[in-house]
Amino acid sequence: MRGRQHEGKKMTEATIDKLPELLKRHINTLKRASYDEANGTYMTESALSVVRLDKMPKEYAKGKGWDGVPQTNDALYISDAGKWYFIEFKNGTIQKADIYRKLYDSLIMLLEEKAIPDYDFVRQEASYILVYNSDKYPVAPASKNRDANYSYFSGLAKSEVRLFDLDKLEKYLFERTHTYTKEQFEKLFVIPAEGREGI
Repeated sequence: MRGRQHEGKKMTEATIDKLPELLKRHINTLKRASYDEANGTYMTESALSVVRLDKMPKEYAKGKGWDGVPQTNDALYISDAGKWYFIEFKNGTIQKADIYRKLYDSLIMLLEEKAIPDYDFVRQEASYILVYNSDKYPVAPASKNRDANYSYFSGLAKSEVRLFDLDKLEKYLFERTHTYTKEQFEKLFVIPAEGREGI
């Protein structure tokens, strides 16, 4: 209901106005950016507006004479406070090399387009979020109460499990990194962001 009702909600006009034209042309909802073509499903229903990075590479590479095009993250969300969030949705198999290639290609493309001034900006203002389907990529062996137990003990420990060594990229490449299940993403990112935007 939330996603359909506010389908047209955008990042603030002030935020969008600061973006290069290439990025402005690819504003869409987080829901659409989360679409998994192979399975015909969305990983979130959120109406938050984002830049669909995965729609940009062909346009970005046009006329450059390259044999291939960059592989990018699915979405970029920019908060009113100027914080950047690179978001990658994985509904099935996850390859570590694929994750790293996409995040590096995304940064190179945005640096070249002058959307970001330098790597120091990314280290201070940007976070990376990998959202995965815990049914298809379980952290622990499958069991009836696995997710409930995992959430409970994770909460007690007040720690976040980060997969694929993404924690090693903190301060070196990003301010923060996260690997969230769909449920964690909703609770820890989507609901607070929508609350700030009044969605």
